Amino acid sequence: MSTWFNSVDIYCERLDPSFWAEPINAISNLSFIVAGFFIWRLRSPHSALMATLMILIGLGSFSFHTFANRLTGLLDVVAIALYLVAFAFLIPKQWSRSSLLIQMGSVLLLIVSIVLAHLLMSHLKPALPWMPPGIYLGAWVALFIYALVTQYSNASAARFLWLAVIVFPFSLLSRQLDIPLCDSIGATHWLWHLLNGLTLYWSSYGLCTEQHSKLN
Repeated sequence: MSTWFNSVDIYCERLDPSFWAEPINAISNLSFIVAGFFIWRLRSPHSALMATLMILIGLGSFSFHTFANRLTGLLDVVAIALYLVAFAFLIPKQWSRSSLLIQMGSVLLLIVSIVLAHLLMSHLKPALPWMPPGIYLGAWVALFIYALVTQYSNASAARFLWLAVIVFPFSLLSRQLDIPLCDSIGATHWLWHLLNGLTLYWSSYGLCTEQHSKLN
């Protein structure tokens, strides 16, 4: 059990195992809190849930960039996974047809996308170690499909999903370049937090917008 509390050092900014060794990475998690606040203000049927999950991501990531151990790393991943599953389950509410079966199929699509992306990344990692984790690449592929389907049934909601689709690759790039560019330009992981907060804001806005007229 003690291994869960062993210090983890995988980011450019961290130079020692102390609590405040990653101040910029830690503070930049405010982006998730701020994004969650603005989503909560939408007052739609699902905005409170999505806002809460976004805030949990911010808190989970903050704990990982301060305590920096395997346990807080797990909390960070779990918070992200909860958001992804909730989004996948609820996004069919923006489609012309929605049912529990379709919602479960949407979640299955997310899982399959992540699994396939993980298998692909596992194959490419030895030769291309800078490639992103499968969970993020798979989530982006699923988001692209959700935006495409939503486009044909609710274009006003889809345009926010497309914004998330566009922003997320830049967010992911800043995450992956944190270590490779550490010695030349310094840490970039904080930019991942800022852009990812924006990605979650746009995706949640696309999920929650105009829900008052789409109660199917």
